[in-house]
Amino acid sequence: ALPVVTCPANQSVCISAAPFALTGGLPAGGSYSGAGVSAGNFSPAAAGTGTHTITYSYTDANGCSNSCTFTITVNALPVVTCPANQSVCISAAPFALTGGLPAGGSYSGNGVSAGNFSPAAAGTGSHTITYSFTDGNGCSNSCTFTITVNALPVVTCPANQTVCSN
Repeated sequence: ALPVVTCPANQSVCISAAPFALTGGLPAGGSYSGAGVSAGNFSPAAAGTGTHTITYSYTDANGCSNSCTFTITVNALPVVTCPANQSVCISAAPFALTGGLPAGGSYSGNGVSAGNFSPAAAGTGSHTITYSFTDGNGCSNSCTFTITVNALPVVTCPANQTVCSN
């Protein structure tokens, strides 16, 4: 009789996931094949986005073989857009960071707290701000933009003067 072969459950991963060992095929000792499969490992980047059918094949001691299939869906990363670079004075009040798309992500970087940017906390200079977003598949992507905090100008007043009214 042919050996009874059981495949692992279907799964999905992000294209950015590191290659990983394929496991769960029973009886143990078989081999995996399909797009993105090499030496028992699956590489999402090599397979590309989409649903890929993976075959688990097993040959018993009698030379009888059987196989089963399962799928691995490779999800693309979300397309993320950052707001434009901007400049502010160090004396500007803290302000909400907006414009990252799709909406619902988070901002991080020097001077950023709870979605707000504080020029005074960041200090003068150029600051790289990261906008990160995770989609419903659990895939994450990010982009960066720059907020330049400018120092206040140095102002020098002339000396006090005394003049006659005539």
